[in-house]
Amino acid sequence: MRPVDDVWLAMDQPDNLMVVEGLMVVDGELDRDTYAELLRERVVDRFPRFRQRATRALLPWPGRWWEDDPDFDLDRHVHEATLAAPGDDAVLQEHVSGFLSRALDRQHPPWEAHLLHGYQGGTAIYTRLHHALADGTALFRVVLSLADEDPATPAPTAGGGSALVRTALSTLRALPAAGRLVTAPVVAEHLVVARRPSSPLSVPPHHAKRAVWADPIDVADLRALRRATGTTVTDVLMSALSGALRRWLLTHGADPADDLPTMVPVDLRGSAALRPDDLGNQFALVLLDLPVAVDSALGRLTETAARMRAIKESPEAWVTFGLLEAMGLMHPRVRVLATDFFARKATGVTTSVRGPDRPLHLAGLPITRLWGWAPMSADQTVSTSIVGYAGQVHVGFKVDATAVPDPEVLVAGLQDEIAELTRLAPSAGGRR
Repeated sequence: MRPVDDVWLAMDQPDNLMVVEGLMVVDGELDRDTYAELLRERVVDRFPRFRQRATRALLPWPGRWWEDDPDFDLDRHVHEATLAAPGDDAVLQEHVSGFLSRALDRQHPPWEAHLLHGYQGGTAIYTRLHHALADGTALFRVVLSLADEDPATPAPTAGGGSALVRTALSTLRALPAAGRLVTAPVVAEHLVVARRPSSPLSVPPHHAKRAVWADPIDVADLRALRRATGTTVTDVLMSALSGALRRWLLTHGADPADDLPTMVPVDLRGSAALRPDDLGNQFALVLLDLPVAVDSALGRLTETAARMRAIKESPEAWVTFGLLEAMGLMHPRVRVLATDFFARKATGVTTSVRGPDRPLHLAGLPITRLWGWAPMSADQTVSTSIVGYAGQVHVGFKVDATAVPDPEVLVAGLQDEIAELTRLAPSAGGRR
């Protein structure tokens, strides 16, 4: 096991598990045997890691290793349930939330899939995969390898990557070596001295978690706003997240005088198809200050776009990747202290992934919705999922249930912020 993958095993805590959660919805009834056969053919047989468990060994040198599970049984990893009536979002959210704090069985490959029938006339597929298996982007692509572009024609593994800062690596590679040496210490200093402001979200984590999500957002509805402001879809969604957090803080009587930092994963693989041995963690993290302190929706969008551009031009992704690799070589206790030190600089983590632009099918059934949440580490309390798929964006929140007892307020705030921004599009264009 690579040291950087071992980091994620060491970071597992009872109140913040290192589990990547995913939800996929298909329109229609998906048969368990059909789904299990797809899993076996396209995931388990193709990626040996899904048949392996983590173990410690002394030879050929001390460390943690992946070994085949001698008792591997696919049925142990595939669960099936029928949601209670009326099978709506609230019922699915409650069902999923009941698993968010359950540790995966490390005596066997650390992953599981839940086939949930009765969700709005379709089937929801809930997946839980330990971060030590691979990073979220790789796992997202593994899950999508089950799907086809056309029900009759199997498609190659879907590409993907962080829509938020996926150009960061190419920008970094374009920097002269001397430029990296000059800017890297500045970035490293920022990562070390950065502080998370005090807020109702900055509290110790608790065991219970909740998952909620907003209605799908049509990308076409954002076109006028993007043209008027010269921003991207990701700029708009990150700005809306800032507005949602600001509205939540105001609801709880807090003064949003300081911006809220969030950790953003950056994929370092690029768009190449995954090889069977190409799992593991190949990503970096950047620290993005969400402009919660800005008191106007349009001002937040302008500031978000500026900060996004600054990240794309910064070597921060390269620096943090080096830090993660270095942490993997530390003594386990020192490693935990180091990772917690950096994790506590952020209120949470925000994953932005651009999925396929064309609709996909699973076993001939249309895939309608997708979410994927990164784990929260140390005392982080909010994980945000932003997934673009087939002309829509799906946004969901996984929160600490004690710190955020009312995540529906975040959902409503996000939707209100999007509505306000789209109303401002004509006036924003006029000022330009």
